[in-house]
Amino acid sequence: MSNEFYLFIVLAVFISFGITYFLYFYKNIKNNSTKIILFTFRFLAFFLILLLLINPKIKKEKVEIIKPSLVVMIDNTKSIVELNKVNQVKNIVEKIKNNDLISNKFNLDFYSFSDEISISDSIKFNKKATNISRSLQSVSKIYKNTISPILMLSDGNQTVGNNYTNLKLDNNVYPIIIGDTLAYQDIYISQLNVNKYAYLKNKFPVELFVNYNGGKKITSKLTITDGNTIVFSKNIQLNANKNSKAVSFFIPANTVGIHNYKAKLTTLESEKNVINNKKSFSVEIINEQSEILIVSNILHPDIAMLKRAIESNKQRKVSILKPNQVKKTNKYQLVIAYQPDNTFNELFQELNKKNKNIFIITGAKTDWNFLNKNQSYFSKKSIQKTENYLAKFNTAYTVFLLNDLGFDNYSPLVDYFGKVTFDVPYQSILFQEINNVSSNTPLLATFEDNSRRVAVLFGEGVWRWRMTSKIEDNSFEPFDEFINKLIQYLASTKKENFLEVANKSIFYENETVKINAQLYDANYVFNEKAQLWLNLTNKKSKKQLKYPFALKNNIYEVNISDLEQGAYSFKVFDVDKKNNYFGGFTILDYNIEQQFVNANKKDLNKLAFNTDGFVSYPDKINQLIDSLIINEKYKAIQKTKVINTSLINWKWILGIITLLLSIEWFIRKYKGYV
Repeated sequence: MSNEFYLFIVLAVFISFGITYFLYFYKNIKNNSTKIILFTFRFLAFFLILLLLINPKIKKEKVEIIKPSLVVMIDNTKSIVELNKVNQVKNIVEKIKNNDLISNKFNLDFYSFSDEISISDSIKFNKKATNISRSLQSVSKIYKNTISPILMLSDGNQTVGNNYTNLKLDNNVYPIIIGDTLAYQDIYISQLNVNKYAYLKNKFPVELFVNYNGGKKITSKLTITDGNTIVFSKNIQLNANKNSKAVSFFIPANTVGIHNYKAKLTTLESEKNVINNKKSFSVEIINEQSEILIVSNILHPDIAMLKRAIESNKQRKVSILKPNQVKKTNKYQLVIAYQPDNTFNELFQELNKKNKNIFIITGAKTDWNFLNKNQSYFSKKSIQKTENYLAKFNTAYTVFLLNDLGFDNYSPLVDYFGKVTFDVPYQSILFQEINNVSSNTPLLATFEDNSRRVAVLFGEGVWRWRMTSKIEDNSFEPFDEFINKLIQYLASTKKENFLEVANKSIFYENETVKINAQLYDANYVFNEKAQLWLNLTNKKSKKQLKYPFALKNNIYEVNISDLEQGAYSFKVFDVDKKNNYFGGFTILDYNIEQQFVNANKKDLNKLAFNTDGFVSYPDKINQLIDSLIINEKYKAIQKTKVINTSLINWKWILGIITLLLSIEWFIRKYKGYV
């Protein structure tokens, strides 16, 4: 306490004495001994009351012994079940929990991990993915700047995430290797490549890679089955030197629908892991192909780009003709008029007469006088000077689902300078941007005229966009998907259902099923207040589930996890049941945790070395415990804590005050002073 508090306490003594003296010695009380007793009780009560009002701070030192934490991480994935090591892991955990020496030296914290870390209140060994890297990093953050060794019970096989062997951790890691470290003969299918779609009466290609671990020469038979029917078989011979083989073949597409195939290798005599001998895949056989016609009077890279992008979808075929080569357009679902001029006269007359869907692309070779006269949807007052138009994605576009590919970073398109005027309602997918100045003028727009669908792109040079997409995404797929969504909209007939649903037809067992939907009103305006539901039915068990859709960025979305393998049908509907969509998908059997038969001793050794720990085994657990107990690095820390306590928090003082005043009152009452 400071000197100021001592001064207040002295004053409290004088004030209490003065008041009490005035109360008892100012009046004449016959019994002097009673007067002194009453004086004492009242003086103490007044003093304590004033002391509480002063409320001095009292410092108290508290010594704490802080033990280091011992973090025990337990692999909670199905791989432990596949290795038949569940009881072994549980026994190790119990041995650590029940060791008094460990409990006296460490605070024990138990965690289970799979693709993420969690407090180990229950371990069921039912998780389907292992991310050792993320789990270790999470634990390291929790115990940052503390001395906390980590015991990790795992087979060391990681199925997702970054390589954990090079992690920089402040904690020492002691892996306890679960599983067999001996090498066995193993033949397996490492990779399988196949297209998702095939055409009826055609043959589709399949490519798979067979790998072998072992020293002997072996022969295994590869069979491909469709249900109970064998559609392909071949003997595979491998040895220690030639331990891999690529197998390519074709399978006939004889019936329409989704076909679930299984590739399987016969088991070797001494093979332990037979799960990786088989791989399932599915192909949807379709009996319909859209035909697209590109008409151009000039040669341009855009034309080849459009053909490649559109034909990346195997359901579409593209033909390229000059205007004078076009005889009939009946077989085409869509005609793309690339930079039309007066040679397109007969073609435009036929397209207008048949109300055929059309995609018009303009550029530096476009005859705008011809185009303004031969269609009534839009016009452009242009001058004989070209302009570079950058693209700006319209996030409010609602006709169908599209994603921004990063058009802000794409190169500009070239077209004649001039003002574009539309005579029909339209929606812009992309806006024009000139010299970094945005505008509401469309660069790419779509509209409908009764049952006819039309799109127009005001600029040439789109081939550069596809190349940019390849560089940025390391794939043509995002750009090709964008083009094909546009083509799908233009090549289809008039919308009969205002509910659009998008989903994959094939999922794997450990994959989240994702289904997207959009609902439009009669004017094709997106309905953001709809209530959409999904009814899901397992075709085999007939079990039904119901899920609500959630609205995210103008898309209704539902995500479903932990579905069993098999075929499913579903129905998407709005709450008023005015719009329905029926579909289906298949979940293939694939548990990546079953692909490992041995513990990954090499990576666990490297992890232990990089973190100044060492590996151990279940039969050496006592030695590991002993080494932790005698390790001088893991010592308890004595910490002195200074605690400032306010006197007003001492509730027993209030009790003393009450007691003093009560005793005084009873004495006065007994003596007849009250």
